[in-house]
Amino acid sequence: MTTPSPYRRQLLATYLRMHLVGAGAGIRLAELLAGDPWTDGRLDHLPDELADEATFARGWAASVSGLSESWVPPTFALTAGVRRVVAPLRPTRGRFRRVLALEAMRSLVLAKKAMWELGIALGDDVVDLGTVEQLRIYDEDAKRQARTLQELHQRASSEVFT
Repeated sequence: MTTPSPYRRQLLATYLRMHLVGAGAGIRLAELLAGDPWTDGRLDHLPDELADEATFARGWAASVSGLSESWVPPTFALTAGVRRVVAPLRPTRGRFRRVLALEAMRSLVLAKKAMWELGIALGDDVVDLGTVEQLRIYDEDAKRQARTLQELHQRASSEVFT
């Protein structure tokens, strides 16, 4: 592995941190979707998987930049606060809202998958070999997650629009 320039390292860290901003919202949305009995437990694992991936991405960003991720916990706290305000509205309940929530969740998963793909594409000349291997695992997980969300979205869409 060749050491990338400090600029490239900070650029990669900034990219990862931008994804972490969306991760907080994604985890909260996944919790709401997993709590919807309509999903038949198919998304029960998703919030924990996303939280583990966010922890990995925070560590990856910190290792790349050498700077702490001290801003991340307040961001996650903010999204948790938004969840508490929105949860009584049951944004994932109701057929039409469920379609939108599944669509949004799938979009977030595909964005996350793009992040894993970028890390894999950079390869071990920029990313250490252990990280590349973990990115491959997360990329496969994202494929599975997106496939499940697509199946649920199609089912929800057919209930609304047919």
